[in-house]
Order: sequence, then C-alpha cells, then structure tokens
Amino acid sequence: MSIVRRLWQRILKPTYFVGRDLEGNKYFEHPNANNGRSKRTVKYKRNEDMWAYVASGRRLPVQWSAWLTHTRAEPPTAEELQADLARQQRVKTNVAILEARDKEERAQMERLVAPSHPSQTEKQSPSASQNVPMSQKVERPAPDQQPEPQTRDPWAEATKRSDEPRSWTPVTRRR
Repeated sequence: MSIVRRLWQRILKPTYFVGRDLEGNKYFEHPNANNGRSKRTVKYKRNEDMWAYVASGRRLPVQWSAWLTHTRAEPPTAEELQADLARQQRVKTNVAILEARDKEERAQMERLVAPSHPSQTEKQSPSASQNVPMSQKVERPAPDQQPEPQTRDPWAEATKRSDEPRSWTPVTRRR
C-alpha cells in the first residue's frame, strides 16, 4: 500500500490499539462514524493461532472476551490478567490436593471394608490372619449386631399404583 492510501484510511477509519493479553494477542477498537457502538477486534499473535481459537482448542482470556462482546466497557489491565492467571494456578493446585485427599479416603475406606468380607485366601488358611499385627486387625461386629440395610424397591412402589390415567378437575378458589 502506498503511504498516501494508508494515511487516507487512517483518517477515514481510525483504528486504536487498546491492549495486549499475556499470550501476545493484540486488541483493537474501530470507532463507528455514526457515534454508535464501536467494532472491537483481536489480532492473534500468529495467523495460524486464529484456527486454534476458532476451533475451541484455545480460549481468549475471559476479561478480553467480555470486552470484545461489549459486556465490559473498559479493557482489562495486565495486572488484572496476571492476578487471574495466579488465581487459576491456585485453583488447579487446590483441585489436585482435594483429588489426592479423596483418593486417599477412598483407598482407606476400601481397606476398612475389605476385612469385613473375608477373601478366598482367608477362608482357606486361618493362619494368614495370625501373621497380621494387632494394630492392623479390625474387629468385625457379630452378624446379629449389624443393622439391616434399608432398601427401597422402586418397582414395588410403582406396581402399587395404577397406570390408568385419572381425571383431573381444577379447584376453584375465591380471591
């Protein structure tokens, strides 16, 4: 493009650089000549990146997405983006901690439940349980002391009622 043409386009259609995200994408605003809503665009760091974002493989930061859709009036600052990135890292760390804790609790529950159901090896050799230290043995309650689990049979409840449709008459109320 010639210099004159570039200047003419900038005069007729000015484009303002608004900011940049942490990945290097640039954001621009094109004001509307009729004092209407301005057009907001993003220029990706590399042109190939556009397809990664369009195909939902990657996502723009939420703050910039809100600004692009005019949900947010002011563009986000670099500090705000860095604080959000730090928050996301904290959330990932907390999730990893909670998942590890849940996995450990499930394993512990399985160890507690497993002795109450004797395995085939315990039935064949009673001496196998004698090799376990006293600290690891779990006393099992007598069968007559265990409460019966309350089970609900939805099929029995469904067969009690008739499947035939019933008439319905609305009740009139005075106001």
